[in-house]
Amino acid sequence: MITYNPKIKPKNRHIQSILASSKIRLLRLKTNNPIATNTRPVLVTTSNAQLQGFISRNKDAKDLYVLLHGWEGSAQSTYIQLLAKSLYVDKKASIFRLNFRDHGETHHLNSGLFHSCRLQEVVESIKQVTERYPHDNVILCGFSLGGNFALRVAAKAYACKIKLKKVFSISPPLKPKNSMLAIERSKLYSKYFIKKWKRSLIKKQKIYPKLFENHLFTKTKSLQELTENLILKHTDYKTTEEYFKGYEITGKIIADIRTPCHVITSWDDPVIPFTDFKEIEGKTNIRLITTKHGGHCGFINSWKMHSWIEHYIIANS
Repeated sequence: MITYNPKIKPKNRHIQSILASSKIRLLRLKTNNPIATNTRPVLVTTSNAQLQGFISRNKDAKDLYVLLHGWEGSAQSTYIQLLAKSLYVDKKASIFRLNFRDHGETHHLNSGLFHSCRLQEVVESIKQVTERYPHDNVILCGFSLGGNFALRVAAKAYACKIKLKKVFSISPPLKPKNSMLAIERSKLYSKYFIKKWKRSLIKKQKIYPKLFENHLFTKTKSLQELTENLILKHTDYKTTEEYFKGYEITGKIIADIRTPCHVITSWDDPVIPFTDFKEIEGKTNIRLITTKHGGHCGFINSWKMHSWIEHYIIANS
């Protein structure tokens, strides 16, 4: 097992979290990125949605890695692109990067809004992709909200006949309400997520103008208030409490997971309370890896901007 002991100082959790998505890190791809010339978009049609992804097939590859981004990220997020390149080159694997509904440039594909309980369309998409591009092994990797989805997909995999070899869940929110409250308490992160969410909703409004009639979401300054307004109007959930429970990682979900799972989190994650991970501590089907530093999805090793997560996944899959 690779030990995470970052050389960069200060080992600041906010710097780590910001660097996770920083475009500066993409400079690594300018001179050596074979994926750039070997990727094509794929449209997946499920029972109630159309989702977009990107396939990068590696000749004679035995492994297919399916990568899931975080909330308001995309298949083009920095951490997704860098992991994809490392797996493609170092593991000689094929890569599929999925965009959730309304993420990336996909707002036009579905009239209904994205929310975190839309699990079925993600499960169906992954099943179709693994059948369309058969490989000996399928490994699922998710970051943040994508890590939460990865665990819920793993719980459904056996019943849905999705053959997963392993799952990696990085910095996942296990109790979403606690994560939302942690974000709300921070001016830095609440401002960041509100801005990105509103930008996404404005894109959606331009395509489906009737969707937000009489809804002044652009004036909402609270993440909690915006969540409540959208969830109550655009879903069947009666309260935000019910909604948050809808994608919480419960004991039942953990018990249904039959695929070996590695859940990775840091003690200093600013948006995922570390105490939430007591739920999975000591479970036989989940390996919980915790680190002193790393922030949220960061785990940056040095000023060369490499992430320890890439090395960990390569070494353990």
